[in-house]
This record gives sequence, structure tokens and C-alpha cells, in this order.
Amino acid sequence: MDQEQLGRDAVLEALENKDQSGLSLRSVIERFCDFLEDQCGERDRESYLCALSRIQVGSHVGTDVRDSYSPEELEDADTESLMPNVRLVNGRTRSDTRQRLMLAFNTPFYPEVLVASSVLAEGVDLHLNSRHVIHHDLCWNPSTLEQRTGRVDRIGSKAERCGLFDSGHAPFIGQTQDEKMYRVVMDRERWFQVVMGEDYRLDLESTEKLAERVPFPEAAARALVFNLSVPTPVQAAGVT
Repeated sequence: MDQEQLGRDAVLEALENKDQSGLSLRSVIERFCDFLEDQCGERDRESYLCALSRIQVGSHVGTDVRDSYSPEELEDADTESLMPNVRLVNGRTRSDTRQRLMLAFNTPFYPEVLVASSVLAEGVDLHLNSRHVIHHDLCWNPSTLEQRTGRVDRIGSKAERCGLFDSGHAPFIGQTQDEKMYRVVMDRERWFQVVMGEDYRLDLESTEKLAERVPFPEAAARALVFNLSVPTPVQAAGVT
């Protein structure tokens, strides 16, 4: 068997290989092509293809790969170690670089891991080919964490297609302030569930379902409000 045939067989095997979501690389690529054709306008399609053309593979950073990094990244890092499969987006990243990375992250190709600060915590879509969110820093408000996971847990996401969304990663170092914060935040999230009577979620699908509910009459709400004020001695004695 010649080298060309071996290479062809290796490509076919890779296309049929399934990741932990149970989806093969072939199905993911085909779905992405359908997305470009059916759900993207000409301008959006061109933006996706342009973003992909700026991301290259390999351990050595060539001229084209340098163009996909911000000047700050190139200045602060050893250019030999700048790999396209893991990228960083923070406040120092140029807006055009940030937009290009968000588009590329929504494809089946590089980058595979996007490390982001609060600049990508809300208001952006990162869901088409991702189903994991890892919170490397926590917030005292559980709704902030929900906003983060909402970047991935969305209608039309890979998580929805395979039914295996996983947002439970919140690593911390034991016996530190991180562990204390983790326990407090998780406790607050459980109290939200108790008070709300259901899972406290802020993803797009959940909020749309809530918006479709018949609104509770304001007059009835006021009538059912608990009076938690401390009665005066006269009121306690039943004197009016």
C-alpha cells in the first residue's frame, strides 16, 4: 500500500472518529457546511470563511498566523509557542481579532479552546461547536455564572444536538478562599432553586419559555405579600 493510500485511509478514519459527544468529525463538518449555506447570509458566510483562512496549524508561527494574533500577544509571548488550538481573549485583544476568534471558535476547526475574560461573558454566541464551560474564577452572584454558561447552552448548539451539555466545571484549590467562595456560590444557587421552585436558569430557551407565561395579576400579587413588619404593642393587643 503506497503512502497516498495510507494518507487517504487515515483521513477517512479521522472523519468517522467520534468525540465524547458521540458526534463524528464528518457529521460536525457537514452540519457546519449546512449552517453556512442555510442559515448564513452572504456577508456572514464570508466572515466565517475569512476567519478560518486566518487560523493556521503547526507549531511555528508564520506570517499569516501572526496576523491572527494581537500585537500584545506577539509582544508578550514566545512566538514559537503560540499555538492556534488554544487562544486567549481579554480586554487587551483588539476588537477585530476578538471577532475573528469568536467566529473561528464556532467552527469545527481551530481554536478548540477559548480562554476568555469577562469581555465574552455575555452577549456573544460561542455555542455552535462547544459544550463545555469551565469557570476558572467564580462570582458571588450565581446569575453571573448562568450568563457565562448561556454563551454555550443555546438553541442550535452542539450541546442541544448531542444532548450532553456540561457546565459543571468549577475547579478550585482546597483549603483556600477559592473553596470557601465555591461553597457559598453553590449554596446560593440551591437557595435560588428553593425560592423559585425550579431550576434557576438564564439561558435563551428558558427565558423565552418564562416570557410566554400568563402574567400574574399585580393586584393578586400585592394581596399575597407577607407582612413581615414587627407589630407594635397596641397592634399585638388587638386595639385599633
